[in-house]
Amino acid sequence: MLSPLAARKAEKLGYKNVKVFHAGLPAWKKAGQIVVSNVVGLENFNKNEIPYILIDLRPSKEIEQGHIPNAVAVPTGGIEAMETQFPKYKGAAIILYNKDGNITSADEAFKKISGWGYKQACVLSGGFQAWEKSGQKVSKGAASSAITYVRKLMPGEVDIEVFKALVEKPSQDTILIDVRMASEVAANALPNTKNIPLDELAQRLSDLPNDKNIIVNCATGARAEMAYNVLKNALNRIPCDIACTRAEMGYNILKNAGLKVGYVNANVDFDEEKKGAYTISD
Repeated sequence: MLSPLAARKAEKLGYKNVKVFHAGLPAWKKAGQIVVSNVVGLENFNKNEIPYILIDLRPSKEIEQGHIPNAVAVPTGGIEAMETQFPKYKGAAIILYNKDGNITSADEAFKKISGWGYKQACVLSGGFQAWEKSGQKVSKGAASSAITYVRKLMPGEVDIEVFKALVEKPSQDTILIDVRMASEVAANALPNTKNIPLDELAQRLSDLPNDKNIIVNCATGARAEMAYNVLKNALNRIPCDIACTRAEMGYNILKNAGLKVGYVNANVDFDEEKKGAYTISD
């Protein structure tokens, strides 16, 4: 199962039996299913200096023989004994790993942390064995017993309070783009936003104004970040020539005017009983 955007790419590569999971990652998480990451993802976190929390679920003796750098060991009291150490920011990336990536053995810790409200928890596919096999650095001895996490805004990320203010009181120089699917927006939408689904964005650049800053949002921040990258790539295109499309012309004007694109990494929840009510949170 793929996202609509990934499905289009797969079809362009010639794959025929392509299935789309329209509800996407938000629905998967809401159903309580485990989310899996991989070694490459962890490498990218390190490369881009993205803060995260890495929890080693293995016994202390195994950890001492070798563990992933910056990992934190679970105390004898279990994951519950660590709750007060976790940051107040519920959007913090949290990566759990065990010996071999076995989902069953990581299930309890994953669900416990997710139950505390953390939206970006995942399990490292292949566990420590995958990390070691990939040739990455391994630390020896005891792992840290304390969680240290300092949040920072990523390139293009807009402060959540700024976004909240723009939803409540629109700005003449900024437009808010909701990149969720049209069906999601039809059910519930934030005020003062325009819908252009993520999988249509690259083909609908000309629908965007070339005289306003652009901030994209979704339900969790995941699709908004992908949309931001689509827009950023458009801004980084070479100057137009006579074959330039309308969208490219618009984005060169946007770039030359010094305007910006950004995204908000926030959870947007709608009240199913009270129409129009919503909450925006980390």
